[in-house]
Amino acid sequence: MLPFDLFHIPLFTLSVWTSVCSYAAQILAYVSLPFLFETRMHLSAVETGFLLTTWPFMTAVTAPIAGRLTIRHPASVICSIGLALLAVGLLLMVFLPTSPARWDVVWRLALCGIGFGLFQTPNNTAMMTVGPVGRSGAASGMNASARYVGWSLGSALVSLIFGLGGDQGAVFCLVAGMAFALTGVATSSARRFR
Repeated sequence: MLPFDLFHIPLFTLSVWTSVCSYAAQILAYVSLPFLFETRMHLSAVETGFLLTTWPFMTAVTAPIAGRLTIRHPASVICSIGLALLAVGLLLMVFLPTSPARWDVVWRLALCGIGFGLFQTPNNTAMMTVGPVGRSGAASGMNASARYVGWSLGSALVSLIFGLGGDQGAVFCLVAGMAFALTGVATSSARRFR
């Protein structure tokens, strides 16, 4: 079920772990932000939806640019920069005032989206190209598995954090997401030395 032969390639293994960390960070933020917007900032569901659209929109805008950058620069560098921007964006979301201007929310979410867009394409490229060409199907499957493991881990942590964190659950989720993004920076950066 798992491509153990590919896990003997350090760059592949580090790329998988970077992916797990980034997707855990993403889902911790995605699930907790609506609670933050609707309970702490008293926004409607429609306003919340419009604000949250900023992140995936900026990811979609940034991903092709990141793909072009991957041709000239190592994926580890681009991914590390992207995850660092994601961590900064999540940290800035933690320190939002209770009644911020919509623009204050939008530019923070845009930073998260740009960071995630810079990470996603180079990391996927690294996972798909580091192994033998004949094993690209297995690498693709592991890419999807890493994404689902990250999302599942993040979702489980959201439930746990909200259960323990009470009214501050959303903020604690963002802090946990930031920690995962920084862990992703570390695992991505480790690829430079392999």
